[in-house]
Amino acid sequence: MMQILFHCHHCFGECQASPSKDEGLISCPRCKKQLVLRYGDTHRQRNIVDMCAVCQQQDFYIRDEARKAWGLLFLLLGLAAAYWTFGISLLLGGYGFYWHFFKFPKLTVCYHCYAKYRNFRVNPEHHEYDLEKMENFEKAIRNDRSSRDFR
Repeated sequence: MMQILFHCHHCFGECQASPSKDEGLISCPRCKKQLVLRYGDTHRQRNIVDMCAVCQQQDFYIRDEARKAWGLLFLLLGLAAAYWTFGISLLLGGYGFYWHFFKFPKLTVCYHCYAKYRNFRVNPEHHEYDLEKMENFEKAIRNDRSSRDFR
């Protein structure tokens, strides 16, 4: 089921959550403070990300999981040891390559709080990282900060 990785609002420690296991209230493993996550019906029933459970925004991008490099490493190690293992290591390296390179799905990341979502069905409305979209978000944040009266 879906797994959410995000940073605590209090201590910036890494937290994990799952809509199928918890009810939206988790404690940070680092500072032990309670954090509230707001899951939608699509999180729990359809296993699709449409709204961020951490910051309630709806802007996401999709990227490849960083574990694909492990698949290449397993394949290269299997190739390197194939001579001494009579090809058995090539089978193991090929399996490691298949598992890490093809089986690991895409990762969805929130533009606002950088929460990462794993093990879900990909939402067709989400696309790769858009630099122009992120620049517009940063401009809005700067404009909001400059329009406030900080006296």
